[in-house]
Amino acid sequence: MNLKMWMIVSVESETDWPAKEMTVEFSGRTLILRPPRDDCNAAADIRTEYLHPDGEKDALNVVFQFLSTISWWYNCPVFARSRTACTASSMRFGKDRIGPILQFPYLVPEIKTHSDPKVRLALSLYREARTVRSIPYEFLGYFKVINICYDSGIKQIEWINKTVSFLTELRAKERLNQLAIEPDIGNYMFVSGRCAIAHASQNPVVDPDNPNDLFRLSADMPVVRALAEHLIRQELGVPRFFN
Repeated sequence: MNLKMWMIVSVESETDWPAKEMTVEFSGRTLILRPPRDDCNAAADIRTEYLHPDGEKDALNVVFQFLSTISWWYNCPVFARSRTACTASSMRFGKDRIGPILQFPYLVPEIKTHSDPKVRLALSLYREARTVRSIPYEFLGYFKVINICYDSGIKQIEWINKTVSFLTELRAKERLNQLAIEPDIGNYMFVSGRCAIAHASQNPVVDPDNPNDLFRLSADMPVVRALAEHLIRQELGVPRFFN
């Protein structure tokens, strides 16, 4: 027997969020966005009603897709901090560190549900990369976006070498100028970045305790992030409000 329940996910973000409770239709579901409340130390959250147990995973999936979509649209990290399923729609989570920027009226961005599974995965991986608190794994997260369309190291290296000249983000261009001494930017990014993070049995390898590795990856981050964003915009055709 299915029971009506609420999926509630608390949101931690630097992006805009409604200052008053509002509803949004997304992927066939009604999502309710609630602002934080100082009087009860409640975090901002998003909730949707579903039939338990059959609809639980679908409800959570739609919430996550919505958060990934607005993360991309606003060019801002969006954390799904805590979640619960309960019968009480009034249930709230306590506040965490980062609260959203409250707006009234809140203009719902022109976002839509994407039917292409590659697009949905790209936005999901991009949001994960923006929110992970690890320099190496943020870097690897952007490479995973590239991997969606280019399934081998050779293809990724070739694509990077063809694409870097199209990047316009200032910090990425500054870093590429610094890397002009590298004869093969694609190979450098793939071997010293992606492979060095993903594998520990070969050289080079990224040591999370080594400041030199972290400083280098931090310097290279604008380039790999700009590459992932270029792929999502230009090759997967997903527009963005904030660049």
